[in-house]
Amino acid sequence: MENKIVSSGTSLYAQDHEARSAVRDRPVVFYVQPLIARYRVEVIESLNRLFCVKVFACSEGMEANGFSRERPDCEEFVETRIAGLSSRRIRMQSRVLTRIVLERPDAVLIFADVRYLSLWLALIAGRAIRVPVLIHGQGLYRHTHAGFVRTLCYRIAVALAQRYVCYTEASRRSLVRIGCPARKLVVANNSLQVSSTVEPSAKTGTENGVLFIGRLRENSQIEGLIEVIAQLHREGCDIALHVVGGGEHAASLQRRYRDRSDVIWYGALYDDDTIAAISRRCRVGCYPGSAGLSVVHMFALSLPPVVHNRLRQHMGPEPGYVEDGHTGFLFRRDGGVAALAATLRRAWALPPDTMREMATAAHAAYCRLNTPTLGHQLAEIVEASLRA
Repeated sequence: MENKIVSSGTSLYAQDHEARSAVRDRPVVFYVQPLIARYRVEVIESLNRLFCVKVFACSEGMEANGFSRERPDCEEFVETRIAGLSSRRIRMQSRVLTRIVLERPDAVLIFADVRYLSLWLALIAGRAIRVPVLIHGQGLYRHTHAGFVRTLCYRIAVALAQRYVCYTEASRRSLVRIGCPARKLVVANNSLQVSSTVEPSAKTGTENGVLFIGRLRENSQIEGLIEVIAQLHREGCDIALHVVGGGEHAASLQRRYRDRSDVIWYGALYDDDTIAAISRRCRVGCYPGSAGLSVVHMFALSLPPVVHNRLRQHMGPEPGYVEDGHTGFLFRRDGGVAALAATLRRAWALPPDTMREMATAAHAAYCRLNTPTLGHQLAEIVEASLRA
């Protein structure tokens, strides 16, 4: 805002005061997450444009689990605790219910983990005091047969909620399949924004790198990928693995493979410029285990992702965005290391022009998933619910 006097004689100070008052007059929305990962900051920024946002999340132990500690710009950041109940199968997030009941926000947007007692209490309280609660989650894409208890939980949760915002179309179909009313289900394709992308024109199709990006956790199965890289090396293939990520297994993996010259470890990086620079040395991305949003990050870097073909066994439904031979490569999960090796051989055998075409398709998928961004979609869904 320019430093000037407006025609009525009101000073800049008065304008700022009015702006702050206008912010407070906007609808109040509680945004509840177990933690605020970096990719959720855009969601909060987008919600902030329409609402007065109060964020509820737990920051304890984030760095040890491979996440950066974020403090997004919002009206209030409410630090919560997450406690395990009943042998840790049931969880409770503190301060959520109390604040909903005492403050009666205009809406609540909360993550849809039915193991959280705090989710159920928020849904019940919202219904009792007429505060619309929207839940945002993966649905039941992992379950061909959900079972009676799980089906009942999801049907009740959707019934109590104003809307269930599904991560992907596969998530929506999974809830329709168990009898949830379609009118309550809306899709906002789960995605992330990357501040430094790589244009397809920057790719040659002859890069010798494979990029792993994501948390080094249980079920990342990076050990199998490292074994494949060694095998292809022995076959005379010019290939190297670049590993970007932290997490509970990072230190032990680096110690175990410290003598491998074809594996380059960068640790947990959060600077998109640095990650983009590393990715320019790579032909494809690969997350051999249970993947999630890392495939979208690979798309942003014009790297066709290599992931396994069993969507239900991924961490999230986002690997469903990968189209084999077009935006990326799928390998048979039940084929193990041999199937992954065959897929990387296939990628290395393709002509550079074909690889550049796939890089273009991958980057186009990223652009499509972010037009509009996830945050804009969620803000519009909340706004529509307030008008309903």
